[in-house]
Amino acid sequence: MKAADAATTPAPARPGTPRGPAAPVDRVAEKVVQTQRTVAATKKHAGRLGRSVWTPLARFSSVVWLQVTGLLFALIAMFLAQGAWKERAAWHLPLGSHAATKFYVLAVACVLFTYFCVSNFVRAWLRERR
Repeated sequence: MKAADAATTPAPARPGTPRGPAAPVDRVAEKVVQTQRTVAATKKHAGRLGRSVWTPLARFSSVVWLQVTGLLFALIAMFLAQGAWKERAAWHLPLGSHAATKFYVLAVACVLFTYFCVSNFVRAWLRERR
């Protein structure tokens, strides 16, 4: 009887060697957990890579855009200044005259576009220094 019981009783499990049908399930569960950790780490590093690539590119492109628009404002201001210079004789005419109105409109527009030009270059310089 003892021999039959010994033959049918499973051997005690040794540490480090899983037995029975649960062993493959444990290995699969470990692989799933390891894969999830790898995916999470990859996403984390990919996010850092995206920030490290796109942040300087976005800053550079915004600085270039501000400089280009500042240049366009400077060109417009120069043409307005040229027109005001041609009408400078109207400075002494009464405000109601057409030539004086044209001179003052050109002068105010020139000052306004000069302000836009300078402010764009200042903003570009500040953004570049960040």
